[in-house]
This record gives sequence, structure tokens and C-alpha cells, in this order.
Amino acid sequence: MARTKGYRILKKAAEEFTNFVPPKVRQTIKTHPLHKALYNRTSQVPLPLKYKLQDLPNSSIHGPPLGGTESLPFKIERTHVGNLPVYSDYKIDANQKRTVIRKISGDIEEFKTELSKVVSNYEIYEKVGRVEVKGLHGEVIKTWLRRLGF
Repeated sequence: MARTKGYRILKKAAEEFTNFVPPKVRQTIKTHPLHKALYNRTSQVPLPLKYKLQDLPNSSIHGPPLGGTESLPFKIERTHVGNLPVYSDYKIDANQKRTVIRKISGDIEEFKTELSKVVSNYEIYEKVGRVEVKGLHGEVIKTWLRRLGF
């Protein structure tokens, strides 16, 4: 019984596969300098928070304020429904994603320094009546604010 041409091709491919040696990968990966700077800035070890966090009564980030915010230099007022004023914002065809925190009063600079520790040093923009953080960090910020007592 004669072997077919397809069998010979498969046998040759199998022999080539068993002798296959992957090419050497470069030790450093080339990236854009802006991406490298962002990675270096956001991958640092986070600094410890200045203000003590409270334990949540349950695992939910929703609920009434825990209280004990009298010693904080900044205040966050809740919305008329009782939620924390943290929103996601999408601009320019959803290419720019930002998290917006509204209803802040008191020492905004202190709030921004503590917030930068929570969101891993992402860029924070101060606007009139709100603070914007580059990226989507809503759940992390809501949990942090809730554990602060707001």
C-alpha cells in the first residue's frame, strides 16, 4: 500500500515541529515614552493613607454614612437621593474615561493628595465644583469615601 502525498506532508510538518526552537525574545520591550512614564508612575508602592478607615458593616458600598468625619479637613456632601457623588464620564467617543467627584468642600489639596494614594497616582484634575481622575475608579473611590465615614 503506497503512502499518499498528504501523509508525507504531514510527516514532514511533524518532524519540523518536533525540532522547532523558538526565536530569542528581546530582553526589553519597546514602548512609547508616555506609556513607560504612566507605568512607572502608577506602579509605585502606594503611600500609607493619612486618615484612618472604618470597617464597613457589610460588603456593600451603598448605605447610610458611617459618621466620624469631623476630624477630616474636607467634606463630601451626598446627593439628594443619598448616594455618594462619584460618576463616570466618557469624552471624545469614549476614548477618554474619567471619574468625577462632586460636592467637595474644605481643603481640596488635602483631598487630592489622599485621592492620589487611592487611585495609584493617576492624573487628577481640579475643575470648578468637581475633581476629575483619569480612568475609571468609581468603585474604589466610593469604597474609600464610605470607609472614611461619608
